[in-house]
Amino acid sequence: MRDLFSASMPLAVPLALGLFYLTSFAVLGVYLPYFNLYLAQGGFTGLQIGVVSMLMPLSGALVPPFGGFLADRIGRRRGLVIASSVMALLAFGLVPLARTFPAMVAAVAAYAALRSPALPLIEASAVEVSEAGGPAYGRMRAWGSLAFIVLALGAGPLVGARGARAALGLMIVLLGLNVLSSLALPVEGLRTHPRGGPAGLRRLVRKPVVLLFLLACLLSQASHGPYYVFYSIHLEASGYPPEAIGALWGIAVACEIVAMLLMPSVLRRVGTLPTMGVSALLASARWWICAASVAPGAMIVAQVLHAATYAAFHVAAVTHTHHLFGVERRSSGQAIYGSATYGAGNLLGMLASGLLYDRVGMAVLFAGAAGVALASALLIAVAARREPDGRVAGRSIL
Repeated sequence: MRDLFSASMPLAVPLALGLFYLTSFAVLGVYLPYFNLYLAQGGFTGLQIGVVSMLMPLSGALVPPFGGFLADRIGRRRGLVIASSVMALLAFGLVPLARTFPAMVAAVAAYAALRSPALPLIEASAVEVSEAGGPAYGRMRAWGSLAFIVLALGAGPLVGARGARAALGLMIVLLGLNVLSSLALPVEGLRTHPRGGPAGLRRLVRKPVVLLFLLACLLSQASHGPYYVFYSIHLEASGYPPEAIGALWGIAVACEIVAMLLMPSVLRRVGTLPTMGVSALLASARWWICAASVAPGAMIVAQVLHAATYAAFHVAAVTHTHHLFGVERRSSGQAIYGSATYGAGNLLGMLASGLLYDRVGMAVLFAGAAGVALASALLIAVAARREPDGRVAGRSIL
């Protein structure tokens, strides 16, 4: 794939990646704010909503490493992304037909498993494009954030007028557009083969500096569990209408876009691990704010901090992963990072939230999340002491 992502690459390459990000996160712009509202309006309990919500991160923890390793072995990311996108669309078509809890679990589990391999492969390609002289990773990824904010805001009035079920039809349309965007991805050039096969990859992952990094990422994302599962429900119970809920999600993602556009400069000056450490500390502050108040001003401040707790942390972590895993294992590296962070991290946070929501309430959940984010910051500090190069990692691709 190095011949495709050369300095003379056509403009269509980063445009195709940006389009895939746009359609992928447009789907999430509807799913994250409104799908759990659909479940709540359908009579599902807090525990059942937590179980359904954890299916996405469970698949994200188990499936992507296999897709990443296969992509590295055969050098054909595009075909895997297309297959993943098509099958995810077909699987989600079963969700509106599910009326019982077991049926909903089956439909969402199939959708989650089939969609999970695609995005880590796109991440690996996007960072390669940046390294080869294309646009900065954050600028391509920002198209996804822009789509998220547009759909989070745009779907609010639709849900308010027609109920949360209307969000499902919108998601099916967006998943169809995601399939079309996958067809626009470029065909890869050279095949790459990881040295040492799976045994070599396992040895790399077991290195202390890699384990510390992955565990810190896991905890940072786990701290977002109460936010992703119950934030919209919490706001609705506190008197916020759907339009206001969508607006608050939109504020978070607007700040995320700004942060992603600024990240090349930040990482050049600060480095990857220090950026992640500061972001984790700000995540702890964010969740303490959410634990203390649901006032509009407090919610706006908390959502503004999303620029650090998600955007800055994510761009720094993707960049750091690119260097940790090397040329032959880029797809595997991004898949393992995604598996640990958005798979296991989300799974831990969402499962704990689902189990505790009906017992302790949102204030206690957010207070616990603040402690988890602080633990992530401490692990990053330890990793930075073991790997001083983490301060400058990523300068070559930014």
